[in-house]
Amino acid sequence: MFSPNRLANVLTIVIASAACYAGSQGAGPLSEQDVSAIDQIMEQKFTQYMIADDWENLGKLMKDDVVLMSFGVPEVQGKDVILEALDRNWGLLPLTKFEQKNTKIDGRADLAYARGTYSLAVEIEDAPRISDEGKYLMIFEKQADGAWLISTINYSRNSDKPTVEKM
Repeated sequence: MFSPNRLANVLTIVIASAACYAGSQGAGPLSEQDVSAIDQIMEQKFTQYMIADDWENLGKLMKDDVVLMSFGVPEVQGKDVILEALDRNWGLLPLTKFEQKNTKIDGRADLAYARGTYSLAVEIEDAPRISDEGKYLMIFEKQADGAWLISTINYSRNSDKPTVEKM
């Protein structure tokens, strides 16, 4: 039989564990409107801004402390640092194709993720076309104003290096 003190300790642990579990679940499920908003961000806005080298509007989709985790480079944190890197690396290349297709969007009312595939192409005059394909995982956090902002960006290519087509 349990002593009163031991029973009280066990009950305290059980109640605390239940409260912690319920707290993580308390935000409720992801609504259809939220799924639609995240889908629009990934498949329309993000891709449109990448092709247009529109770093200012791309930045509006991200939290200030966003983290970029990509293939072959160390983790990068901070919207300004990431946008500078994008401008330095992609701003000089004519990105002629950039498509993303969500394969799954899920989460809860305040935290969500989008998983999907991407394909891109760069075409420079008198040079072979370069293309790449892969997958992504984006984590979103819902803000107080209801906007979904990207908190983590993770891209991974399907092969060791991009495809370079023969001229």
